[in-house]
Amino acid sequence: MVEHRPANGGGSCARCLASLNLASQEVEGRWYCSSACAEGRTDPAPRAPGVPEPWLYARPRRFFGARRPKELRSA
Repeated sequence: MVEHRPANGGGSCARCLASLNLASQEVEGRWYCSSACAEGRTDPAPRAPGVPEPWLYARPRRFFGARRPKELRSA
């Protein structure tokens, strides 16, 4: 018998909307982030993100200030 589990954020918890990982548990066809969440022992309030959203996106070079030539930086 093979037990399938989401390995890297393959969805979100049915109760608190946290990302699923290897500690996730499936109960009656619904996935929960942990056994405590599946049993209803956790607060269903959404968790704060681990990283601010602007950090997830690369900022193109055109949004930064113009660079000066190396000869002018020393002065």
